[in-house]
Amino acid sequence: MSSSLTLTPPSTPLADKASELIEGALSLAVRNHSVRGFLFGGAVAAREGLGPGADYDEEVMYLICALHDLGLAEKAGGDQRFEIDGADDAARFLEDNGVTDARVDLIWDAIAAHTIGFTGSPVYRRRRPPEIWIAVEGIGIDVAGGPADLPPGYADQVHAAYPRLGGSRALTDAIEAQGLANPRKAPTTSLAGEIIRLRHPEVPRPSWDDILAASGWRD
Repeated sequence: MSSSLTLTPPSTPLADKASELIEGALSLAVRNHSVRGFLFGGAVAAREGLGPGADYDEEVMYLICALHDLGLAEKAGGDQRFEIDGADDAARFLEDNGVTDARVDLIWDAIAAHTIGFTGSPVYRRRRPPEIWIAVEGIGIDVAGGPADLPPGYADQVHAAYPRLGGSRALTDAIEAQGLANPRKAPTTSLAGEIIRLRHPEVPRPSWDDILAASGWRD
C-alpha cells in the first residue's frame, strides 16, 4: 500500500459535522460504504497523479461521499428518488452550517447524478470539478469494482477499518425497501425503479411506453 494513502476521513469542523449527521441517520453498512467511497476515491486520485489540497479539495470530496446516500435515511425528506432527496438534504445541511457558496452546487450535482455513470467521460473530467468524478469513481469502485482497482493490500486495510457488512447487497436492500415503502421514490428508469422491477415483477409499474402513451402529445 502507498504510504501516502489515508485510512481515515478528514477532520475539519464541517467534515466532523457531516460524520456526526450520517452516524445518526444511516445504517452502519451504508455509513461504511460512504467512507470507503472516499478512501477509494483518494486512491483513484493518487493513481491519476492528483493530490489533496494541490489538485482537489479533500473536504469537499469527503462531503460528497459522506452525504451521497443521505436520501436513504429513514427521515429523508421528499418523495423523489433517493439521489435527488439526498442532494436536497445535503444542500440543506450545508446551508444550515453556513455554507452558501459554489460548494453547495458542486456537492448537490455530484450526489444527484452519482448513479448515472458519467465518470468515464473525458469531457466531464476536463470540464467539471475533480472532486465530483474522484468521489463518484471511488463510490463506484466500492459498489461494483474490486481489489484490482486499488493499490495492492489497500482494500484489505480499508475493510479492516470499515467492514463491508453486506456491502453492495446491503445497499441495494436499503434502496429496495425504500422503493417498496414509497413507490414515488422508485420511478421508472431510476436505479431504485430498476431494482424494484427486477426483484418484484409482481408490483405494477408503468413502462416507458406507458409514460409516452399518457403524454398529452399523443405521439
